[in-house]
This record gives sequence, C-alpha cells and structure tokens, in this order.
Amino acid sequence: MAAAAQLHGSAAAMAAYLRTRAYSVPSSCRWRQSLLAGSPKLSISTGGVCTNPFGFSAKLSTKCANENARVEELDLQSDQMKELQVEQHVIPQKRSAKIHDFCLGIPFGGLLFSMGLLGYIFSRSTISLVLGIAPGLATLLLGILSLKFWRSGRSSFLLILAQAAISAFLAWKYSHAYFLTNRLLPWGFYASLSTAMGCFYAYVLLAGGNPPPKKLAAIPPQ
Repeated sequence: MAAAAQLHGSAAAMAAYLRTRAYSVPSSCRWRQSLLAGSPKLSISTGGVCTNPFGFSAKLSTKCANENARVEELDLQSDQMKELQVEQHVIPQKRSAKIHDFCLGIPFGGLLFSMGLLGYIFSRSTISLVLGIAPGLATLLLGILSLKFWRSGRSSFLLILAQAAISAFLAWKYSHAYFLTNRLLPWGFYASLSTAMGCFYAYVLLAGGNPPPKKLAAIPPQ
C-alpha cells in the first residue's frame, strides 16, 4: 500500500513537472527577451523639424497673407497721404464771370471801327471819326490787350473798366442823336448795342473779372 502511494505521488510530481515544463519559457528566450526589454527604445520625433508638408504650407500661406495685408495697409496710407496733399494744394476757386470781356469786346470794337470807316469814306463826316473810328479802334485795342493780359495771368480790371467807360459814352451819344433825329438806323441801333455792351462790361466787373486760364488754375500755389 505504501509503495502504491509512493508511486502515485511520483506520478503526480512528474505530471506537474511536465506541465510546468510545457508552459515555461526557455532560458535562452528569456535572456533575449530581457535584452530587448532592457535596451533603450529608438524613437524619432518630428516635432522640432518642419517635415510636415501641410504644416509648412500653412505657415507659408499665413506669412504671405500677413505680408499682403501689410502691403495693402501701406498702399492705403500712401493713398490717404496723396489725397491729403491734393486737398492742401487745391486752389480756392476765385469768383469770376462766365465769359471774358474780349469775347464780345473785340467784335464790338471791330464793328464800330469798320462802320465808322465806311461812313467816313462815303460821307466824309467827322461824326463817323468821333463816334465810329476812334472809339471802335480804342475798344478793339483794349480787347486785344485784355486777351494778352489774360493769357499771361495778369488782371484785366483796368482794361475792362476803360471799355465799359467807352461803351457808356457811346450809349449816351448815340441815344442823344437818336432822340434828336428819331432815326432807328444808325443811331437807334448803335445806342442799343452800346447800352448792351456797357451792361456786359458791368457784369464782368461785378462778377470778379475774367475767369483764369485752365493751365494757370491747375498750378498749385508755391
């Protein structure tokens, strides 16, 4: 009985040993596993290097957008400065007439001179010299001088005033002759024309004189 129990115990121990042998890891394998477990792990980090193409593109696009915004801001500031300079150099519009005195003064003087010359040639009348040739020639010369003064940018006030005085004198003389003779031609016509020209010269004077030339008006003041 004792021998049977001893045999049964030996069999059980052998079975337990075999089970342990079957599920155990060889020592060689355990050594290699321990070497792998103890060795340091090799890891490559890309956090510090810009190797991500999508991240690099995003950074580049952001930088370009910032530069474009900066350029647009500088352009806007430059445009504002130019507008401010233009506003500072704007010439205040001087009050003036809508039409120049010589635009009607030269034709008026030429008409008086030519009609007075024709009257003197055909009638040999001194009235044609006094009320035709002389005032017509004076008005014509004053109109030409006013044109030259206007082109050079000088004031034509005195010249316009002289033409207005001549027109007023002629209007008075022609009206007096019309009332004496009651003749519409030539005294009534000349009286009406001289009166109209006198009113025109008065308008130019009261409006502030001739309008300045466009070239001179575009030049900023120094």
